[in-house]
Amino acid sequence: MNDSLKFYSKLSLFSIREEQSSLSGTLGRLLLYPCFIWIFSKLWLGLNYNFTTLGIEALFAYIGLTEILFMTTLREPLIDRASSDFSLSFVRPRFWPIYTITSIYSRTLSRRLFYLLFYIIIMPFFISDFILLSISALRFLFFLPVLTIFDTLYSFLLTSLQIRFHSIKNFRMLFGKLFLIFGGVLAPLSDIHEPWNEIFLNTPFSDLIFQPCYFSIKAEFYQISFLNWSARIIIQLICLLVLSVWIYCGSRKYYHNFGG
Repeated sequence: MNDSLKFYSKLSLFSIREEQSSLSGTLGRLLLYPCFIWIFSKLWLGLNYNFTTLGIEALFAYIGLTEILFMTTLREPLIDRASSDFSLSFVRPRFWPIYTITSIYSRTLSRRLFYLLFYIIIMPFFISDFILLSISALRFLFFLPVLTIFDTLYSFLLTSLQIRFHSIKNFRMLFGKLFLIFGGVLAPLSDIHEPWNEIFLNTPFSDLIFQPCYFSIKAEFYQISFLNWSARIIIQLICLLVLSVWIYCGSRKYYHNFGG
């Protein structure tokens, strides 16, 4: 037991270090992040006649937080890497699902923390309210470990599907679009008029992106209580765990490679 804990701890540290090893990729992400904040904020203000229920500065902060989640959600390189390592699980002494989940979780969480640090650095160029900036970052930090569990399970689910069906690029893109639209990345769901906002708010994607980011800005969830949100994500977690086990078992049962 102690050897396993030591192994997975070292795996987590190795994954974190490797995640930040690409200088060109890191610089590219740093350039894109503030551009997305500016584009999405200005686009929504233009479409909504320069009005938002959050307030102008809070909108920029909200978009900054949602982009941290969206830019690190269901990353194709992690899914491809995990699926390509599956054949080695037949000869490795480690349990492949735990190995994969540990690697994906560590890489995703480290990247999100890196973006959050960059968020604190660049947001003074967009907003002048330092209290809003600091408080929103602290509240968001509270949610990150929990939200990363869900992204890890979604990624594991897609990895298992890729092992079974070999190519799921279009399916992964579909999930990405669902997070983009129903998660409130394009625009805060609090600004969308009825009856559409009721539809968007009752999806699992809004619970993972919109509601935590809205809470980080406003110190409350939008139209639901903390207990209600907690119950919804627990139900989602149980469903994800059941689906992950079922699809993984099916993928392992019908797996074949190199004619085997």
